[in-house]
Amino acid sequence: MNEINLLSSKIYNRIAAGEVVERPASIVKELIENSLDAGANKIIVTIQDGGITQIIVTDNGSGIDKTQLKKALMPHATSKISSLKDLDSISSLGFRGEALPSIASVSKLTIASKTNDQEIGASIFTEGGVNSEILESSCQNGTTVTVDNVFFNTPARAKFLKTPRAEEGEITSLISKFILGNPFVSFKYLSNGKTILQSFGDGLESAMVQVYGANVINDCFYIDTVKNGLKITGYIGKHYFSKPNRTYQTVFLNGRRIINQTIASAISNAYNSYLMTRQYPFYVLSLEIPFDIVDVNVHPNKLDVRFANNQIIYGSIYSVISKVLDGSGEALNIVSPTRQPLETKTDNHYNFIEKINNDYVTHKKDIASNSFVFSDSAIENKLLSNYKEKEEKEKSIADIFAENKAYIEKLEKEKIEQKQFIVSQEKIKIDKKLNLIGQALNTFIILDDGENLYFIDQHAAHERILYDKLNLAISSNDIPQQPLLVPYVFNVNPSEMEFLLNNVNNIREIGIEIEQFGNDLFKISSIPTVLSHLNLKLFIDNLLSNVNGYKSISLNDILKEKVAKIACKSAIKSGDKLTDSEIDFLLKLLQNDLGLKCPHGRPVAIKITRMEIDKWFKRIV
Repeated sequence: MNEINLLSSKIYNRIAAGEVVERPASIVKELIENSLDAGANKIIVTIQDGGITQIIVTDNGSGIDKTQLKKALMPHATSKISSLKDLDSISSLGFRGEALPSIASVSKLTIASKTNDQEIGASIFTEGGVNSEILESSCQNGTTVTVDNVFFNTPARAKFLKTPRAEEGEITSLISKFILGNPFVSFKYLSNGKTILQSFGDGLESAMVQVYGANVINDCFYIDTVKNGLKITGYIGKHYFSKPNRTYQTVFLNGRRIINQTIASAISNAYNSYLMTRQYPFYVLSLEIPFDIVDVNVHPNKLDVRFANNQIIYGSIYSVISKVLDGSGEALNIVSPTRQPLETKTDNHYNFIEKINNDYVTHKKDIASNSFVFSDSAIENKLLSNYKEKEEKEKSIADIFAENKAYIEKLEKEKIEQKQFIVSQEKIKIDKKLNLIGQALNTFIILDDGENLYFIDQHAAHERILYDKLNLAISSNDIPQQPLLVPYVFNVNPSEMEFLLNNVNNIREIGIEIEQFGNDLFKISSIPTVLSHLNLKLFIDNLLSNVNGYKSISLNDILKEKVAKIACKSAIKSGDKLTDSEIDFLLKLLQNDLGLKCPHGRPVAIKITRMEIDKWFKRIV
């Protein structure tokens, strides 16, 4: 049996660091949470090289007393828990007492701090977990933590770090969430000397504008309500406002940002009737519940929580979101048009519902309950009637499900048909001259070679010819470009920014001129001529749908899909009457290659042998 060893602090701090310090963003998270727990209302974060070279977090919180500095760097040391009972109702953001010693064990760390009752501050330096003596420091009230050379003494961990730009993107995304979750705290975030984000601590609406831009407010409902003891406040996107991935979904529970499946499912299911496939709702929500009915100590990074009763949480959130989206009368007690509690704005109830109605008309959404009905008496009394009868709503939803079912069945049928035609890819052998018999049903061109018949689908044939021509231009980098009269400019969040920057060269290779245009903007100035009718918003949304899983981008697949649609729209249609010269020209383009398939997998031609025809007429058995 091997001898049992007691690990030294250097070893167990590094083990703890494996859970707490995954990358520079993890360090920033822990330090900001410490600042918030210290009561800071002003926090400045400065990084160099994505936080790999340096991270500095400065706050104006309560500070750390000179006599407590060494203790702060000891494992399991915390000011937030003093007894076993405290674990049952944790209200602070950081509480395990592992962050500072774990960070110190894999970096060079300096803490400079001053409390209100100290005349002069103090500082301590630690390198790889070895502490210096405490020195006097002429710092202001609060704390400044400087972290240099992350993972300098753990090269195995350092090699897993991403590029500085990617690490910066993670930190930018993280600080965005802190700004949204702490709207009355002023944040300033600088990277390599450049200000990336800044909030002013003057409320959630201002924080939303700083992170997402001014227009987002008009596309959201602000909700403020209490359901079953759960207080729910924040913004949810209107019916038409969706995003291509889940990076625009943020939830805070008792001030802590979390990612919880119960909450996410409740919101997603409430939006289910309103959003298409691969569209995701936008929301920034803050939830407050008693501390003793939620366990925050279930995840190494405190990203998830466990509720005493998941059903109550799910049902409460689902009910609130559904009532707002459905436009029920109870929505008036939930939504505020001025981002304030509704009871202070009763005179605006009618105007609020009128605006919702206008939103529906403007965007012409084909969704359940897409109009609102007012009774004359309700208008006269400035009261609201029910917008739709329950049966009418259920019928609308039933119609939607019926349409979805029919669409799915159609797709399945097409898959089966395609599989039936997936046979040998060899070309149909044509040894003899083909004779044109004519056009049948204004859809099929009929040929024979003296022994066999050939039916050519004129649309499929022309579609494949155009598709090959477009792809040849793309593959040979001979893509004529068409400048846009007005460049297409779109906003991205940090995750999307990093994703596009990593793939910008690939996008340019297919003839789309794209470039970064500010801290959170991209600009498209030209597109391939063959994609002149391209819907750029849908195209970008399609690209950004890859962000969630951090998949490698498949531009070729996306481009082939677009080119196939263009070829399909431009090709000769079924039902078009063709002249003999038009048929001859089409056959010449095919170059006797009748074994092709259209871009959707359907055959261009079908060969029927003389033997098959004889069997039809029982000439042979």
